[in-house]
Amino acid sequence: MTTASTNDVVANALAEVAKARAWRERNEAQRHRTFGGMATRQSVYVLARKKPEEKESCKQ
Repeated sequence: MTTASTNDVVANALAEVAKARAWRERNEAQRHRTFGGMATRQSVYVLARKKPEEKESCKQ
């Protein structure tokens, strides 16, 4: 293998890695938008359905 062809192989591999990283980061961001919103809505729903805690009567 010549130096030029080796450089081409390395450049192609680095380009593939960069594409994979960009794809993964884009999907990760989309997942955070989707499931992050679901978690927020779920926690609000849970808080809304939570029974009020019984308060201890104040002893004076």
